Order: sequence, then structure tokens, then C-alpha cells
Amino acid sequence: MVEAFYRYGYRGKPMLAIRAPFAMGSDGAELIGHAIEADGRRYVVRGIARQISGPIVKGEPIGVEVRDATAAD
Repeated sequence: MVEAFYRYGYRGKPMLAIRAPFAMGSDGAELIGHAIEADGRRYVVRGIARQISGPIVKGEPIGVEVRDATAAD
């Protein structure tokens, strides 16, 4: 489970602002394609959006492009 702040849209994509659950590379590849749970819902991470560069540290606020884990792609 991840800590979620709010849902938003960016360039027509559904996004979720979360706290990074662990340290990872700057592109967030470790999360992309994986399921996360936030606010009692399951999502699949499709991409990462950040305003800063460099490695992502645990607890850092990041934006993740998501789709509902139960929705067909």
C-alpha cells in the first residue's frame, strides 16, 4: 500500500500523487507495470512524472500515471 495525496490529470492521463514507497532510479522503472494499492483501490503504474531530477528517495512525493487494476487495457 502507498500513501496517496490526491488524483489529478496531466496531459489527459489519470495521475495519482503518492509518496515513493522505496528508493529507486530517477525514471521510476521499478514501479512501472506493477500494481499498487492506494485509498483502498488497486492501480497499475503506467509511468512516473516528477519536477526534479536524480534518484527518487523513499517518501518523496511523485506523480504516477495509473490505470485501474481491474480495467481491461
